[in-house]
Amino acid sequence: MATASCSGAPGPQPNDPDDATGLPHQQVEPVTVVGYDKQELIAEFERARSHLLMERFAEAAKMLDRLRLLSKGSELAPLCTYHAGFAYEGLADLDRAIERYRELQRDYPDAPVVRNGLVRLTRVLGTLERWAELGETADRLLARGEQLPVMDRIEALGAKSLSLVEQGQVDQAQRFVTRARDIIEHHRFGESGTPPMQLAQVSFAQGEITRLRSEEIRLTPVPPNFAEVLEQRCQGLLDAQSAYTEAMRSRDSYWSAMAGYRVGQLYQQLHEEAMQIPAPSNARTLRKKQLFEGAMRLRYRILLEKGLKLMASTVRIGERTGESSLWISRARRAENELQRAL
Repeated sequence: MATASCSGAPGPQPNDPDDATGLPHQQVEPVTVVGYDKQELIAEFERARSHLLMERFAEAAKMLDRLRLLSKGSELAPLCTYHAGFAYEGLADLDRAIERYRELQRDYPDAPVVRNGLVRLTRVLGTLERWAELGETADRLLARGEQLPVMDRIEALGAKSLSLVEQGQVDQAQRFVTRARDIIEHHRFGESGTPPMQLAQVSFAQGEITRLRSEEIRLTPVPPNFAEVLEQRCQGLLDAQSAYTEAMRSRDSYWSAMAGYRVGQLYQQLHEEAMQIPAPSNARTLRKKQLFEGAMRLRYRILLEKGLKLMASTVRIGERTGESSLWISRARRAENELQRAL
């Protein structure tokens, strides 16, 4: 280990004739700056990585943040920066994780690990629902073209489609989902066993697209072909549910929570719209209007029951896996609302 002592000559003493002020002086201990040679840096880095593997994220983050500064200018610096971001993810300090992944892109654009950092960054931005930034980061990944491994390309396309659909750009989002699904079908990913997590995002994005399109079919004001319109709306609900259910097949707690909440919300939303259907014109008396409302509540009660079952199931995902995303909180609130409605 190399050391350098930073100490100057002692200052003038109180009785020193060179001291013009005559004021007393305080002796300060010399400051020693410690540096590491290459092998010592590598050894420290491996110790930090062992903390990561053991999920001791606080210790890992502290060590890696220190190493990323000490290793500036070396090939180890981008690795330290990337792993520091990963450690902060483990601590749920997502803003700081984003800082590290962006530092990685800015300071070491040519490092091989930048691609991994971009992939991690899309996941964090998606978790925080920062949709515009998610789309921009997905674009950086897709700009790598053929250099991008197949699974990363699928994830980037899924992230781009999700960012677009959540910003209301449904048709544009569908184009990116279609591109991702073409790749998935070509390689036959997910046809047997548990699908990779990257496929869940694509399926969820498809569910969002289908949900928004189906919700454009309104039940009020009541159209003359109400039965046909209601059938179309219900078919849209089932198609969206199918896509969300496909996302759940990955058994990833985050995507399962998102998809579970959305399916429950489909039934809750349809029930709310059904309850807004006015009584027919021949129901002129209060008694007839009450009978109509009672019949509607009985007829569509099953939507509340299904929604409640799905919200409760989503809440249990959080309890079982420790998932604590916004989607679990939303499911818990919706569960309470549905219980009150029933």
